Amino acid sequence: MGVSPFTLVYGKEAILPPNILLPSSILAQESRGLDDEVLQVRIYNLLKAEEARSKARERFQQQQEVVKRWFDKHKAGKKDFEIGDLVLKWDHPHDEKGKHTKFQQLWVGPFQIVAKLGPATYMLQDLQGWEENLPVNGLVLKPYFS
Repeated sequence: MGVSPFTLVYGKEAILPPNILLPSSILAQESRGLDDEVLQVRIYNLLKAEEARSKARERFQQQQEVVKRWFDKHKAGKKDFEIGDLVLKWDHPHDEKGKHTKFQQLWVGPFQIVAKLGPATYMLQDLQGWEENLPVNGLVLKPYFS
């Protein structure tokens, strides 16, 4: 991807000391005894390094967008329900081993979808008309067939 290992591990660039981050003061002090050609080469190398960093940042952002599009396509948008559909909801408090019995159903419902808040976020109500307080992610829903 063209980024440093530090950026891949920690998610941000390394913070450099001021004498490295701001080399202009050191460069000005050292340039008194140097000829112009050496000074120009050094400035060119600094500019080239900054350009490489900005390109790596752009590639990293592009890669993150690709991963986000893939995730949204395969996870969040996979189950598309409409208002009025009947669904079952995963019983999250009992899904761990030992918190449910052998024959206990882990899907509760049926519920009816009342509102679609986002691409995979829904508001539910049971068949008696009691509306749930919190929105539900589409990943914990499955269609109900009567």
